Amino acid sequence: MITIKKGFTLIELLVVIAIIAILAAILFPVFAQAREKARQASCLSNLKNIGTAVMLYTDDYNQTYPIARYGGMTGAYAYPKCFWTGTLFPYVKDFKVFYCPSWVSTYNPNASDGDQYLLALDGGYAANYNVLGDIDGNCPPKKAARIKSASNVAIFYDAGIYILNDVGILLNGLYNLYLPGTGLAGVAPADGWNPSDEMLSDFKNGRHNEGINLTYADGHAGFEKSATVYGWASLATKNPFKPETW
Repeated sequence: MITIKKGFTLIELLVVIAIIAILAAILFPVFAQAREKARQASCLSNLKNIGTAVMLYTDDYNQTYPIARYGGMTGAYAYPKCFWTGTLFPYVKDFKVFYCPSWVSTYNPNASDGDQYLLALDGGYAANYNVLGDIDGNCPPKKAARIKSASNVAIFYDAGIYILNDVGILLNGLYNLYLPGTGLAGVAPADGWNPSDEMLSDFKNGRHNEGINLTYADGHAGFEKSATVYGWASLATKNPFKPETW
């Protein structure tokens, strides 16, 4: 007697396909979140390394924080080493430390050393102008002794531009001045800002699972929700972007 093997019916195949689609819809976001968690941890490590570099710098330079931008300086600090990337590179020895793994990377290992300093400025991290200062703005870097609560004052963080303080954050994206996840605080982009799709998503949705990583003035690094950090920028007292408020 010949036995004929029965194959799957169309209905059975459709049921299997539907089950696979449902599982994919459930699991893919989980995988994406896990991948972002790994990037968040890598970013936090970068900012911790930057914090360590800042502490080493202050030890070498009479307890003065490195300056974010020298502007028109010449000689030893001539362009392009006149930005914080050039000031801190001798202490980190790796340009990749200046790149957030969740940001649109401009890293190019084949670029010249001079170009590396500039490319790293687009790595997704900002220096706090209120602490590190800017010679162009007649704002010298602070002495460590002037920071009353160093563990609460932010000096580097995820951002859309390489130098950013509370005033820039509250411009809500104008000229790329923004904190990732500002949209999560219910804020719309500034009128006249024409960001790339990546920047607009960064502004609206945040960098790392609705939050950002920060380096503090004592060298440690941590994570905070974007909506919380955005709220700091308007505080009159105990403002983590303004050391004089502590």
